[in-house]
Amino acid sequence: MQSNDTLELLRELFEEYKEWYFSVAEEDGVLPRSISGIDADGKQFIYLLDGLTLQTMARNKYLRFVLDAHRSTVYAYGGLALRGDSDLGEIEEVLDVVAASAEHYILGQWKVIRGEDNRLTGLKPMGVREGDGDLEKHPSTWFLAGAIRFTDAEKLKYGDLWKEAKADVLFHDRSAME
Repeated sequence: MQSNDTLELLRELFEEYKEWYFSVAEEDGVLPRSISGIDADGKQFIYLLDGLTLQTMARNKYLRFVLDAHRSTVYAYGGLALRGDSDLGEIEEVLDVVAASAEHYILGQWKVIRGEDNRLTGLKPMGVREGDGDLEKHPSTWFLAGAIRFTDAEKLKYGDLWKEAKADVLFHDRSAME
C-alpha cells in the first residue's frame, strides 16, 4: 500500500524534475535523457544518460538494474520521445517526465517547440496525469513495476557499467536537507 509520505515524495520529485528540465531547456536549449532514484533513507542519485550507448531494451533493463542496485523506492525519469502518425508523416518531439514508485505514477508531457534554427524555443503543456496500478502500460512508468530477472551475464555486464558510470553520477542525501 502506498503511504502518504511516498505520494508526497513523488509529487515533490516530479515538480523538481519538471523544473530542472524547464531550466535546462531555457538555459542550454537541450533536454537530456536522465534518471534519478531515491532510496528509503533519502539517498538520491541523478544520472544523465545521453552518453549511454545501449539499445533501448538493454538500456531499460540496465536502468532497472541501477534502480535495484541503489535500492530506489521512487524514481524520476525524463527525456525526449518521438510521437505521431507515421502514415500521415506527422512526428512531434515530446518531453516526458515521470515520477513513480512500484504502485503510483505521475506523468507529464510537453510538446517541444523549435525555432527556425531548430533550437528549442519552448515547451507546450500536453497534460499531466497520475494513477495507481497498470504502470507497465504507461511510458517510462514501469521501471519499479513487475519482477525483472537478470541473467548472471547481465548482472556482470550491468554491474560493470554502473561501476564505471558512478564517477559521473551525482549523489545527494535528501535527508541531510531536512
